[in-house]
Order: sequence, then C-alpha cells, then structure tokens
Amino acid sequence: MHLYLYARGILQQVKLWEAITQNHFWQWKRTKLKTGKEEITLVQGALRPSVLGAYEYIFPEDCLPEVLAVLGITNKQRSFKLAVLRRVFGARAIPNKIYEEAKNIKPSIILNESKRGLHHSKINGVSVHVIGIKKDRFAKHSCGYYQEWL
Repeated sequence: MHLYLYARGILQQVKLWEAITQNHFWQWKRTKLKTGKEEITLVQGALRPSVLGAYEYIFPEDCLPEVLAVLGITNKQRSFKLAVLRRVFGARAIPNKIYEEAKNIKPSIILNESKRGLHHSKINGVSVHVIGIKKDRFAKHSCGYYQEWL
C-alpha cells in the first residue's frame, strides 16, 4: 500500500522524522504457491520523495491502522487542498473506520522478553498531513509466492 503525505516543520526535525519513519518494519503476509501455506515475514517501510514535495510511504496493506498510529495520525484531516491533491496523486481517502482502529493502537511498545522497545514517529516541530492511499495489486510472483506487490 502507498500512503501519500506531507511532512512540514524545521528542516533538521523533518530529517529526523524521515530517519525514524524509515526504521519501522511491518508484517508482510504471503502465500507459498506450492504448499498453499501462509508465511509472515518482516519488511521495512519504504519512505521516498514524491511529486510536489510530498512523501510516499510503502508498506503492507494489512498494517494501515498501525502505520497511522505509529505516525501519529489518528484523526481525519479535512481540507479542500488535500482533496485536490488526492485527485492529483490518484489516491483515495482513508476510511473513517481505519482512523478509529488507529486510535486504539498504542504507538509505543515495550518488549517483555527484552530491554528494548519500539517507538512511534511523532517528532516535535513536525506536522504530518495525509493526502491519501493507493492499493498495490496482489498477484503470483516468479519467486513462488502469491503476495502484495509492494
């Protein structure tokens, strides 16, 4: 899935946000064609620059509510500018039920078996504005899996 967004703020804070956002890993489900067995692996979220100064964040579709929670986006942002940009990007609005799911997900996690934890991407001095989402296709891949083509 592709999440289009803007991040605005103090330059060094935005750079810190970029680094932290690229450091998140997400569960990716795919099915092995020979056995029909579902496998789960971790993939790194990919943040890349898009047109008009926006960002595109690529991650597995199942993770959308958790991605929003970790990015600190739990309320729908309504604006005419964002609606126009959605059309420019060929994206669609995120459904309200996804925002409701995101509100119930803790953005930070403490791992019980370890001294480590996982932290969110909210950075003081940076505001993130969601433009919209675009789904990837699911298909057979030459490596022997049916999967989302990230």
